[in-house]
Amino acid sequence: MDRLLPEWHFREVHRLSVPADQEAVMSAVYGALWSEAPLARALMALTGADVSAGRRIVTDSLSAMGDVIPSDGDEFLFAGIQALDDIPRPEGTTAELVAGCTDPGIVKVGMNLRYADGVLSTETRVLATDEGTRRRFRPYWLFIRFGSGLTRMSMLRAIRARALRQAAGA
Repeated sequence: MDRLLPEWHFREVHRLSVPADQEAVMSAVYGALWSEAPLARALMALTGADVSAGRRIVTDSLSAMGDVIPSDGDEFLFAGIQALDDIPRPEGTTAELVAGCTDPGIVKVGMNLRYADGVLSTETRVLATDEGTRRRFRPYWLFIRFGSGLTRMSMLRAIRARALRQAAGA
């Protein structure tokens, strides 16, 4: 995450202990279904996202919103951009734009799911490319932050449950 967005204006972190090995946890990260996270599914449905029961949370849904960044085996990293105004999208991949775009009116987003030292975490970082965009984004961030936190914790719980089932051989 530090490589993607070392600086940010807005940040949210959630953690959950998972007593399982890295292989089981990361397999669960990639395999967890929306049907396993009912609260997250309900909240994301309000946004119009396709959260059909059989869709995988990470690989089918989140990766459809931006670029998946290759990382070490303990992390899934996602990059996204959004223009607050009706401006043309700058040239480049989403990951390139998150790393280097300075065009005004753009909000850069980095999100991860990481498993290290028995803790599964998700972190979101948001960086606006200019002060006006940051000021305009702040009310939105304050509005969505509670629901976003509930969504993230529901996702983490679903991943933990799946990882524990896999570790137990169920």
